Amino acid sequence: MIFNAYSDNSNGLYGVSLKSGGHIFAKKDRCITRPDGRDDWLLFYVAKGCETFYFDTVQKAEAGSFVIFRPHEKQHHIYLEDKTGEFYFVHFDAPEDFDLFGLESSVIYSAKPSAKVCDMFEAIINELFLKQVCYEKLCVSILFELLSVLVRRVADMTNPHKRYIDKISYILQIMNREYNKNYSLESYASMCNMSKFHFIRIFGDITGMSPVEYRNKIRMEHAKELLEESDMTISEISASLGFSSASYFCDAFKKKNGISPAGYRRNK
Repeated sequence: MIFNAYSDNSNGLYGVSLKSGGHIFAKKDRCITRPDGRDDWLLFYVAKGCETFYFDTVQKAEAGSFVIFRPHEKQHHIYLEDKTGEFYFVHFDAPEDFDLFGLESSVIYSAKPSAKVCDMFEAIINELFLKQVCYEKLCVSILFELLSVLVRRVADMTNPHKRYIDKISYILQIMNREYNKNYSLESYASMCNMSKFHFIRIFGDITGMSPVEYRNKIRMEHAKELLEESDMTISEISASLGFSSASYFCDAFKKKNGISPAGYRRNK
């Protein structure tokens, strides 16, 4: 059984337009064989079950996996499981040099199953079915977001620091919100349930700078705003940003920006 919808025209974005989208409920032995492919692009997503693809070798695509086919690329895949499988697809037109967001065609990309991804396919199908004003452009924008999410999910599978992303993201939020507080490195590490040295290493691997460098970067951005937009003295600005002294603030500001706070204010 297939639930699908079609576009009436090719009004899209950046040379890309959606032709159709669908939700497939597949029984055992459902097979697609297109030796010469189709004249459009295909994004095929495995929501439940496991699809078997025949490329140069036989390959399995578990739930969460997806494949993109270029126009006229061979398509041969079959569903061999007893339980009903679920797949989503979109057919779309795109320029020949469409970069696929860095992905390759006729390659199985694996990621964990995602309700968000399924919701985005459903949103495309719904737009194609209702055909409200500007639905063609909205469909393409959802497709671009969908491809971006899929690329990110694939990258997460191979990211050695994936399990630390949420923890470091939490610390970044604290630093951006409470940049004027002088939390110690031990305090930040404790918030992540990590040792101090492990925290410093992981933070650096993910952000490309040390925790202190990152916090000072935020402070300097706020310092520039205060120098430009307020009548606060240099000492008051220094204290409001959490620096231990005005002289330390001035030295850090000049090292970062090549000019003293007072000189920066005069030039603005």
